[in-house]
Amino acid sequence: MQPTNQQQLILDHTGNAVVIAAPGSGKTYVVSEKVRTLLKGYAPYQGVIAISYTKKASGELKERCLKNGFDPKSSFFGTIDKFYLGEIIIPFGKHIWKTSETEFSVPAIKDMDEIERKNLEWVNSEYLPSQVSDEQMDMLKVFFVSGTIPLEAVGVLANYIFDRSKACGKYLKARYRAVFIDEYQDCGVNQHALFEKIVSLGITGVAVGDLNQSIYAFSGKSSIYLSQLTRQKNYKTFKLDKNHRCDNSIINYSNYLLDPSIAALPAQNMMVKSYRIEGNEADIARWMDKMIALFNARGIVNNQIVILTRYSRTATLISNNLLTSHKIIETTDLDTSLTIWSGIFANLLRFAFDPTFRFLEVVNDFIALEKLTIPRRQQLVNFRENIRTLFSAAQLDGATIVPLFIEVATFLAPKGKNNEAIRLLNQIFTLPSLLEGYKPSNITDVNIMTLHKSKGLEFDIVFHLDLHEWVFPKKKPGDNNDFKNPVFEDYQQDLNLHYVGITRARKCCLLVSSTQRTNAVGEIKNGVDSEFLYHEGIDKLRV
Repeated sequence: MQPTNQQQLILDHTGNAVVIAAPGSGKTYVVSEKVRTLLKGYAPYQGVIAISYTKKASGELKERCLKNGFDPKSSFFGTIDKFYLGEIIIPFGKHIWKTSETEFSVPAIKDMDEIERKNLEWVNSEYLPSQVSDEQMDMLKVFFVSGTIPLEAVGVLANYIFDRSKACGKYLKARYRAVFIDEYQDCGVNQHALFEKIVSLGITGVAVGDLNQSIYAFSGKSSIYLSQLTRQKNYKTFKLDKNHRCDNSIINYSNYLLDPSIAALPAQNMMVKSYRIEGNEADIARWMDKMIALFNARGIVNNQIVILTRYSRTATLISNNLLTSHKIIETTDLDTSLTIWSGIFANLLRFAFDPTFRFLEVVNDFIALEKLTIPRRQQLVNFRENIRTLFSAAQLDGATIVPLFIEVATFLAPKGKNNEAIRLLNQIFTLPSLLEGYKPSNITDVNIMTLHKSKGLEFDIVFHLDLHEWVFPKKKPGDNNDFKNPVFEDYQQDLNLHYVGITRARKCCLLVSSTQRTNAVGEIKNGVDSEFLYHEGIDKLRV
């Protein structure tokens, strides 16, 4: 693949950079090529920090960067929480708080016991260290020394420890030459603060994002930090605004949604279409069965079709009524857990089900193969073959698989032993629906997922549901239950999310509403079209 002129400018730049990247503009290609170029000039003990928003996105970026056996050297690929914990909090928290604790759990505060929840009810994931009192930090220290790191506190703890550990700064500066953070428009205050501190060490910083795809304000994330970087003199801003993925009519529609003044591209047909279905979600499912059959007849396979919903309850209703073979894409507690063993277990499950995922990808984060003795290498081979054998059985036996996974985790990370991770692994084998989530989508399966879950993905055909008033954009009655003067929860965030949904489509996007809808408590209500369907007269750009 040859880079475009826009892409080449970024690849040639050697300093700090901000990349504003539109959907389908090739940002992953640019980041992976830039990482590969940089790594060629690094010593074996040096590398890059590459932060992605999700584990899945991180795995895909790592795969792109390291294709054809490319040497990662001493690079880090992962989420920001994984970086906080593995590179700062655990190794350097031990130094400043003098503890030899080796097993750490990272529970969400809501999952802790009542007394612990009470003690930590002050915690806000967007607090900076300066907003935390000495007494409150001492409380986090007590938890840390006992082996517990509250999930909501990882950002503030990472910044606190960085500020107080000279060894931490020296380590990061010696090991890393550049830091890349993707999806910077959904950055939190602690992530932004740490990014700037890392760059102040002399490490090159590259922030990548799209101001129009900020969709996580509900969890304290904001595009303001990406916007701030574009105004800083020590960063050069680049734009990737050419969408190479979507049909031109889809690009025109999504651009108009954000700015009606943007000039339209030439388009042969309108490939954004709207449908109002008579009935409720069950009727929508029956209608989609027919539409999917028509797309199949045109040569589009099911796994290139996605059904996007605003809420998971709609996804469940559609799944319960759709006759076409399909799969709901969900995230399990094992996926979101931040412990080392949880990550190993999740990757072992992916290896067991996905023939494209190599066993080496489970191993490489923990062990340098070239440093292993021949007997220990053989032990890894035995693990691999035993997993393949167990997962080739007609009936999977969790009672046999779980101990084997624990044995592998003990081999790879003996100090990372974590009972919570083991509990979550057992839970996966107790609930077949959770285990199903680790199997890659079959070519015959239509995908069903929430709009948030679709971020970064692309499909030939998108069915975009939940386009009802009150639902999307979400709003509620005004003061004194005033339905005539409702209040939007966050119109701009929902508009961004709508934009994300539309731009997942390469060939055709179908916007779907209905005459009835099911509300959060299961009641059937009249369905009124979403405001988004008529935003700034946008209906003239669709069929």
